[in-house]
Amino acid sequence: MKKTFITAASIGLLFFASCKEHGVPISLSEATATDSTYVGAVETPQAKRVMMEELTGVICPNCPQGAIKLEEMLAQNPEAITVVSVHAGNLTDPIPGKSKQDFRTEDGENMIKQVWAEQGPKPCVAFDRLLIGDKYFVAGYVSWPGKLIDARNSFGTSPVKLSVTSEYNDTKGEYEIGVTVKYTEAVSEQHALHLFLTEDKIIDVQELSATNIKEDYEFNHVFRKAITPVVIGKPFLTDMATKEAGRVYVYHTSFKIDETDERQKLWKPENMKVILFVTQTRPDNKRIVQVQETKLIP
Repeated sequence: MKKTFITAASIGLLFFASCKEHGVPISLSEATATDSTYVGAVETPQAKRVMMEELTGVICPNCPQGAIKLEEMLAQNPEAITVVSVHAGNLTDPIPGKSKQDFRTEDGENMIKQVWAEQGPKPCVAFDRLLIGDKYFVAGYVSWPGKLIDARNSFGTSPVKLSVTSEYNDTKGEYEIGVTVKYTEAVSEQHALHLFLTEDKIIDVQELSATNIKEDYEFNHVFRKAITPVVIGKPFLTDMATKEAGRVYVYHTSFKIDETDERQKLWKPENMKVILFVTQTRPDNKRIVQVQETKLIP
């Protein structure tokens, strides 16, 4: 990892230099990614956005009702929720002879095994990776709005202010991702940043019952892949016991969609998003401190 400490006056030069970095493939090799840090003005805290990670499936008759509830909640809470729908665990097999795509991912399976170490009855949702009792996932979509209110009330603002940008480089045929993390108060917790790719408006088949399969079902928020290591993310500023108010961390990376890959060649970048979130890194506290998102193609 390349790290430099610069003054606020030098941020323009930093950004210019970062734009020249070479891309890395979607295989998650980050050898050419760059990061840097400096101290700037202390900014106003950012309202906390809640990340809802849904476990869902194609052969799950109850899952479409969960999807409807999520869209209702998004409509009622614009700019306050980010949804990631993960097809992992049971009820996720493609329907033989009918499914065009397989939404299952190795990254999704690793999250079930190593991040949550559980999977509830589908559909179910984890809110900011907060433990509710001794579990992360809440089943029963009728209770999700109440749990969202609880999550929002738990942390009204965040000590980190996030921004994420995405730009396609025609010359290199890759997507360049820029991340800025600004601390609005002193923080001693260690943090990691995560970058996910999701896709909306995917038309494929969904089982509604044992005898009813919808051929033109629209899937949204489908988790495609993690750009950073899916379980631990990318820990940053690990040599600082305390990040003072005004501390800024800047990270740049890039990736290419592999058109020769049987799954990636079906992705539609115009319908994709980059999800940026920062987590605490303690084994007993994996809380999502803040999340923001942007279109892969603005």
